[in-house]
Amino acid sequence: MRDEAPSCDVSFAVACYDALPYLDAAIESALSQAGVSVEVLVVEDHGSDASLAHAQAWQARDPRVRVFRTPANGGPGAARNIAIDEMRGRWFAVLDSDDLLAPQRSRLLIDVADAHGADLIADDLVLFGEGIEEHRFLPPELAAEGGRWIDPEFYFASTIMLGTEPNLGFLKPMIRKSALDTSGVRYDPGLRIGEDDALIVRLLLAGLSYYLMPEPGYRYRKHGASISHRLSLANAEKMLRSEHLLRADLAATGLAGRAYRRRLGSIERAVAFTHSVEAMKARKPLAALAPLLANPRAALLYALPLKARIGRILGRGQ
Repeated sequence: MRDEAPSCDVSFAVACYDALPYLDAAIESALSQAGVSVEVLVVEDHGSDASLAHAQAWQARDPRVRVFRTPANGGPGAARNIAIDEMRGRWFAVLDSDDLLAPQRSRLLIDVADAHGADLIADDLVLFGEGIEEHRFLPPELAAEGGRWIDPEFYFASTIMLGTEPNLGFLKPMIRKSALDTSGVRYDPGLRIGEDDALIVRLLLAGLSYYLMPEPGYRYRKHGASISHRLSLANAEKMLRSEHLLRADLAATGLAGRAYRRRLGSIERAVAFTHSVEAMKARKPLAALAPLLANPRAALLYALPLKARIGRILGRGQ
C-alpha cells in the first residue's frame, strides 16, 4: 500500500473484464473530468478479449493511465482492492468499464464533500443504453429534497434486495482516501455481486460520513453484455453469508433494528427464490417448492417479470 502524499485529486478504479467495446469511452470520460487532476487505474481481470493490450496502449501514450492485472480472475472487488493499494489520489472513485461520467462530476462532488466534511459523496445515476429510454435512478421525492446525509439506518432501509424502490447500493460514491485508509475497510474479494454495497455498509459502520446530492453525474449503461453474469446460486449464498457476518457485527451496536431486519429478510427471500428458480430450470418442481415453503414470501417474487427482477441484482462483470 502506498503511503506517499497524493499526487492527484481522483483515482478512478476501472475493473476490466471483457470490456473492449466500451473501454475507450470509459477511459476518455475519466480523463476528461474538468477542474481536477486524475489518474485511471485499469485492472484487467483475466478476460478473454484484448482489453489488456488495449489498456496498455493507453498507458503508453498517456501517463495518467496505469494498468494492472489480477493474479487470477477474482471479480470486481479483488480488482478494485488492487486499485486502492496502488492509487495516488486524494479520492477513490469507481468507474465501471462500460459507464461514463459527466465532465463536471468530480469537481462538483469534491466541492460538496469538502463543504460538508463528508468522507463519502454520491450523486444520482442516469441510466442509458440501446433500447431503453434515458432516465434518472433516484426516486423524484429523494432527488427533490436536495442533498442529505446517509446514515446506516437510512441506508439499510434503502437497500432492500428486489424491492420496489431504487436500491442505493447501486450508487457510485467517491471515497476520501485518508478516511478509507483509517477505516482499514476493503472490498470483500469473495463477493462478485453486491461488493460495492458491502463496502459501503462496512465504511458506515466504521464511522465514515456519507452525503448524497441529487444532481446526476454518473451515467450507468445498460446493455446485453451487462447482464451476462446471472445471479447464480453460489453468488446468492455468498451474499447471504456476508450479510450474516454483518448481522453478527451489528448485534452489539443497536443498529440491527427494523430497517436492517427488512434488508436481511429481502436477501433471504432472494436466496430462497434463486434456489427455487434453479430447481425449476433443472425440472425439479418438488425441489423448487421446498425453499418457497420455508420462506413463503419468496413465492411473491414469481408474480413479477423474472427478467426484470433478476436484472436488479446483476453484477456486470466477472
